[in-house]
Amino acid sequence: MAYNGMTVETISFAGHNGDKISAYTARPSGKGPFPGICLIHHNPGWDEIYCDFTRKFAHHGYAAICHNLFERAGEGKSDDVAAKHTDVVTQLRAA
Repeated sequence: MAYNGMTVETISFAGHNGDKISAYTARPSGKGPFPGICLIHHNPGWDEIYCDFTRKFAHHGYAAICHNLFERAGEGKSDDVAAKHTDVVTQLRAA
């Protein structure tokens, strides 16, 4: 069953050590409950295709969320952010 309406938004919540984490959410319009799904983005990171995937799951009746795993690396093009994230992880492992 496909749902024509949905609610979509970008939210923020506190992650580890209180760091701000962003997430894109979508859910069908109407009264739930709806099954839920959490999408995990690929490397190079959180990009438009994952927003599309999130909306597609909502279109098919799921409450969906995709959080930005690379939030701490900053903003920018997904490839650049992924490179920054890799550098940060490498530095942490060396410490």
